[in-house]
Amino acid sequence: MVSTANLWSLEDVLGQGTTASIYKARNKMTGQQVAVKVFKLMSYSRPYKVQMREFEMLRRLNHNNIVKLFSVEELRSKQRVLVMEYCSGGSLLSLLVEPENAFGLPELELLIVLHCVGHLLGSPLATAHAAATLPEVHLKST
Repeated sequence: MVSTANLWSLEDVLGQGTTASIYKARNKMTGQQVAVKVFKLMSYSRPYKVQMREFEMLRRLNHNNIVKLFSVEELRSKQRVLVMEYCSGGSLLSLLVEPENAFGLPELELLIVLHCVGHLLGSPLATAHAAATLPEVHLKST
């Protein structure tokens, strides 16, 4: 594992959950924008081998509608972090609560969302993260 402290500059908090917080971050040398998921101590109750197997599965996933995992790294505090593709479009929940979507999404957008969710639920990823909620589904900007 690589030490994250020297590579990435953490910026805004994108989201917080029970087991982790996600930050917008930037590579200090290249300026590349990424999302960094920092796990809280309570997330370490699962065996290390199980966590690493899930991380490896995520690293191997390669699909346009699934956030790309670049690396698994470690902070000085020994907390593991995931360095992932940054999706600037916000969460699916933030899209759904916009006033113009009060009565639902336009048909084409709804079909795209349903297709992506259906694809996700039919993949091995569904077993790795069956507790995905709307704030955890992030959108790429177009």
